[in-house]
Order: sequence, then C-alpha cells, then structure tokens
Amino acid sequence: MRKLLSTIVILTLPVLALAQQVLRPVGAFSSDSVKIGIPVTYTLVHRHPEKLEVILPGTNYNFSPFELVRKDFYPTVTKNGISTDSAVYTLRTFDTKALQALMLPVLVLQGKDTVRVNGDSSRVILQELVQKVNEPLQFKAETELVAVEKRFNWPVLLLWLVVGSLFFSLIWLIFGQTIKTKYKLYRLRKDHLYFASRYNAHVDRFVKTGVSQSMEKAVSLWKNYLTKLERSAINSFTTKEIVEFYDNNDEVNTALRLCDKAIYGNLLTEADTETKEALLLLRKFAKSRYKARREITKNAKNNRRHAGLAEPGMVQS
Repeated sequence: MRKLLSTIVILTLPVLALAQQVLRPVGAFSSDSVKIGIPVTYTLVHRHPEKLEVILPGTNYNFSPFELVRKDFYPTVTKNGISTDSAVYTLRTFDTKALQALMLPVLVLQGKDTVRVNGDSSRVILQELVQKVNEPLQFKAETELVAVEKRFNWPVLLLWLVVGSLFFSLIWLIFGQTIKTKYKLYRLRKDHLYFASRYNAHVDRFVKTGVSQSMEKAVSLWKNYLTKLERSAINSFTTKEIVEFYDNNDEVNTALRLCDKAIYGNLLTEADTETKEALLLLRKFAKSRYKARREITKNAKNNRRHAGLAEPGMVQS
C-alpha cells in the first residue's frame, strides 16, 4: 500500500509543480449587469510560457448558468517568450437568480497529461424588470371575437389542380379519340345544316323571282361548302376542274353547265324546270359528300377499309 501511494505522489508531483508555474487565466464580463435573454460578452485572456500548449474552452464546454451564443478566438501573440491567448464568448442567461457567476478554466497539455488551471470567478447582476408581483394574480377576460383575415388555401388549390390534371389526362388517354371523333361529327353536322339552310333560301328566292343573282349565290355557297368539306380549293376551280375532281360525275357536270349557261349566258328569263333541277342535283350531291365524309370520320381507325366512301364519283341519295 505504501508503494502504491509513493508511486502516485511521484507521478503527480510534476503536474502539481507545472500547475504552480502556469499563471491563472483572467476572465471578465463586459457589463456588471445583464437582462434575461439579452447577449453579454465574456472575455478570457491567458498568458503562459511560449513552449506550453494551452487550450481555451470550446463550444462543447458547459457555460451554466449561461448559454453560448457565439465564440470568437484570436491568434496567439508571443513577446519575449510569453504567449497570450484570448477569446471572446457571447453568452445569454435565462436563469432567474439575482447574482450569477462564471469561471472559465484553461487546459495545459504536458505530454500525456492535462492540467486544468482555473481562473477567478466573474459575476454579473440580473436586472429585474418586474419589481413587484401582486398575489393573487389578476386575470383580465377578453370575450369579444377578433376578426381574422381569411387566407386562401394555396396548397389545397395546387392539390386539386394536380388531381384534376391527372384525372382529365386519364380521361383523354382513354376517351380522347372518341371525343375528337364526336366533335368532328358535330362540326360536320352543324356546317351541313348551315349550308342547307342558306342554300335552300337562295333556291327558294330564285324559284319565286327568277333572278340569276340568287342562282349565282347558291352555286357560290355550294362551292365554298365543298371546299371546306373536301379540304380542297374547289371554290377556285373552273367548272371543268370541278367535274374532273369528282371523276367526271354526270350529275355534277350537267348541273354546273346548266347553271353557268343561265348565269353567264344571260339566257334565263324565268326559273324553268331544268334550271331548278340543276340546283336540286347540286344540293343532293353536297348531301352525299357530307354523308361520305361523316362515314370516313366515324371509321377513322379503319380509314383504309372504308376508303371507297371517299371516292368523288360515288353519289349517295
């Protein structure tokens, strides 16, 4: 037992001797008083022989009753064999004690040993903002409702937009082709009804008055309608080119030549049966082309199979 105590004394003597040779660090607050939660700075300065390795407290040190906000270290300054290390710690406290103290040590490295050298304790006074508290505490009731501005829920709107986009994309992916076909059929029917209404009006006016201008308007309307229906510039074609476009269809050929004769030959004195028949043939042909185009639209996926319906020479009643 005596040998063990002797060994411990021998080992600790150099450390104790070193601790006596090292000067104690000096620390001080920047102010004599502090408020709860308000930052205050603490400066720590330590002077020691140049050959010693000294470590100042870091961020992991317990600064209780204070909390560390920020630390600022400065480079070591050496003069005449004496080195000076310094650091500034920004602290704050939430402790309610009237008098609060802090003492920061330094660690001196000596081989495998570490010597802790404590400095003097520095104190600050906590400023009390509430000097007197009445007991029991008086509570004030506020029962009136306060108007709160209504905020628009943008995340919910964005969610609905995304869900709506996905839903309509799925609908379009499944039924898109059907929807486009239905819309095209609707446009075809609407255009044909509009053409038939105006064309019949011109024909009726021609039958009642015998004026060639009514026939000219009817033929012009017929050409414009087929131009849109066939997607070809039929309204710029001559009578011969129109007949060739429709594979020399006899009814189209006869009807257009009778109309040209009446319009440009000034041979029309009244709405005779032959001229009226020519206008009726043009209306019948336009209806047949509408039906053919409608069937092609319905069977867009099997367009090759139904290509015969698109032949200009076929006239359907």
